Amino acid sequence: MPTLHAYRDGSGFYSKANLNGRVVTFQLTPAAAQRLSSAGLGDGARLPVKLLLAMIQCGDAFTGTATPTVNPDQGALPFGDEDLDTEGLLPRCEETGGRLDLHLVVLDDGLGGGRKLARLLALEPRHVLRKQTALSVPVAALSRQVLEHLIASGKVPGGTSGVSSLRRWLDHQLSSAWDELAKLRAARQTGLAFDRADELPLG
Repeated sequence: MPTLHAYRDGSGFYSKANLNGRVVTFQLTPAAAQRLSSAGLGDGARLPVKLLLAMIQCGDAFTGTATPTVNPDQGALPFGDEDLDTEGLLPRCEETGGRLDLHLVVLDDGLGGGRKLARLLALEPRHVLRKQTALSVPVAALSRQVLEHLIASGKVPGGTSGVSSLRRWLDHQLSSAWDELAKLRAARQTGLAFDRADELPLG
């Protein structure tokens, strides 16, 4: 399970998780940090995978870089710790296969006919293709409603594998993880649950 850590200066929290065998550090927005504190979670707490995925989905957890941000001073995750994306929910870059810092990028096909391509790309491919880029939107800034509006308005071509992958990701109702966490906390307070949370279900 991902772990929650407090910054030494007390300015907030970040989370470490196992992603494809690497320890990845996710920064958390102040709003997410406050919400976690209100839920009774503090430094060293174990976060349910579904909860961290929910924060990634809405942009409350982010890396801000194309490659995992590793803080060696904080040590490693326990050996065999579950991968953050065991269920294969996170969308992937269509060039590198990476799952961090993705944008939905609309590209000119370069053939002069005005045809557009929509692809999911990480930072390095975006840089390489920047001259062909007509639109670049962070995946964390997208909702299903916003995506469909962009398609309907003609700004994003539909029917591509990248758009299909993005739809699958956005269709998962991960925000329910917060409600499940609140119920678990209430159960603990009444003595009906163990001191340490089990994994929240992904479904």
